[in-house]
Amino acid sequence: MNAVSDQGAPRGRVQLVLLALLFFVPLLVSYILYFWFPEYRPSGTTNYGQLVDPAQSLPLNKMSLKNAQGETLEDVTLLGRWTYLILADDQCDEVCMRSLIMSRQVRLALNEKRSRVQHVLVVNSVEVAKNLSDQLAAEHPQLLVIADLGEDQRLDQILKPDDASLYLIDPHGNWLMAYPPLVDTPEGTLADFKGIRKDIKKLLRLSQIG
Repeated sequence: MNAVSDQGAPRGRVQLVLLALLFFVPLLVSYILYFWFPEYRPSGTTNYGQLVDPAQSLPLNKMSLKNAQGETLEDVTLLGRWTYLILADDQCDEVCMRSLIMSRQVRLALNEKRSRVQHVLVVNSVEVAKNLSDQLAAEHPQLLVIADLGEDQRLDQILKPDDASLYLIDPHGNWLMAYPPLVDTPEGTLADFKGIRKDIKKLLRLSQIG
């Protein structure tokens, strides 16, 4: 009886290892193909946002970013999590506000995965960053407002198109996607919400980073 049990134990472990490989290998392969070999992505793949292909690495270490208190931000501020960037100048207009609300609602809809995503408002001065941070704190408690004070390495000079409402940055600081101005109708808002949520859920499922 003991001999049979001893023989069965290794066989059981081998079966567990094989099952684990069957589960994890496809995920690993899909992640590698998606991020490192975009030419092998299925041609039928659709995204709601405009895909930046290939993804572009932002020069975060060359940028001058400060928080609402005027403190210089480290490069890691925009690293480690998936980031929705909203660009503004000296105020947050209606288009900006719709983008803030959309990114907040998409993030909340991710439930337990929302900690992997942040939304960031980028403005052109510390004074504006402080004012907007105070004004928006009640409705957007998780929003990070930062001032981009660079000269030739500013986000508004790098991210295209200029009229996009949202830009998606991956946890490594790569710019992956841009979304056109959000539609200000109930039907358009619902379509935008479903499309943007579908994009980020797909990325979170494919990738374990962030």
